[in-house]
Amino acid sequence: MKNTNASRVIALEEAFLYPKIFDLYPLDLQQRLSPVKDKLLDVGPERIKRMDAAGIEMQVLSHAQPGIEVLEDAATAIRLSREINDWLGGIVQKYPSRFAGFATLPTQSPKDAADELERTVKQYGFKGALINGHTNGRYLDHESFFVLLKRAEILDVPIYIHPTDPPREISETYYQGSATLITGWAWSVETATHLLRMIVGGIFDRHPNLKIIIGHMGELIPFCYPRLSVALSLGEWLLSAQEAKTANSHSINRMEKSFNYYMKENVYVTTSGVFDQPAFACALAYLGIDNLLFSVDDPYRDSFEAMEFLGACNLSTRDKEKLAFENAARLLKISTFDNAKVNAFQSPIQKNRFSPNAFRARMKSKIGKAMLSFLVK
Repeated sequence: MKNTNASRVIALEEAFLYPKIFDLYPLDLQQRLSPVKDKLLDVGPERIKRMDAAGIEMQVLSHAQPGIEVLEDAATAIRLSREINDWLGGIVQKYPSRFAGFATLPTQSPKDAADELERTVKQYGFKGALINGHTNGRYLDHESFFVLLKRAEILDVPIYIHPTDPPREISETYYQGSATLITGWAWSVETATHLLRMIVGGIFDRHPNLKIIIGHMGELIPFCYPRLSVALSLGEWLLSAQEAKTANSHSINRMEKSFNYYMKENVYVTTSGVFDQPAFACALAYLGIDNLLFSVDDPYRDSFEAMEFLGACNLSTRDKEKLAFENAARLLKISTFDNAKVNAFQSPIQKNRFSPNAFRARMKSKIGKAMLSFLVK
């Protein structure tokens, strides 16, 4: 049974840009961000107006890619992470019913990253952390990150793995001369590989309660799900059996359960940036509704298009509520959304969707979408 409206909406992969970080970016990156710079910098009334117009009640804010993970100096990363988080903490405290936060972490120093995660969760009520991929070629399956993963497990907060460029040697080999191949393809492959490394490396056996979020409808994983399930599960078990016969088998960590088990127990997927019904149907078929979360990828993607996609999802009323906000509220422990049963037409957010400001914003969205469709045909 199809239900058009959701009573409330939480969006999880919504970006902001800390002004001081923008000034540190190289000129080419500043130019790339210039079309959305103003929207990235705004985390106040204007952003809330856009949310109201689209019908989004809460955004979970995180720092825009590439973040501070690209910095080589750990001391600078530690200082800037704390500064960004204090700034975001002030925003969350000012607008507690509209914004929540994912921490920026100095992953150059995993112990300091763990401490900063704990500080932000306890001081500001942050809902976890967002990490922009690898840190100078080092992924979360590296043993140096065990302290961070354990802390996230103890705090019972998820880590969102966001795309970033592959390590330089990979980019130069596969994608030299094509920035669009990196953003359109490599980002998904890179993020999927990051998660798969954690699975086959036994990270979720070491940290069974760790929760990881990935975006963009699963970063291609749902479309490769059957092959991955067989290759990873059976392949890793066979390798484990072979290595058990050797004297040094204790030094190798491998997955102990099935690929499907980890994807259902430890991984959540958001719809960010992929508003496509066949792609959603694939993710839903393999992951199930309880592991799917709504996101926009604001301001890189259009909130109206995202909400049209949400409305078009062929789901029961119960499952539509899970996708729109209940799964996020449960995972992130957002108490104001717990067991909420709100009549969509009585909600202030829904009322604002029919205001003159909302009408103008919707028209701009439709015109922009039509122009884009014309150009890419």
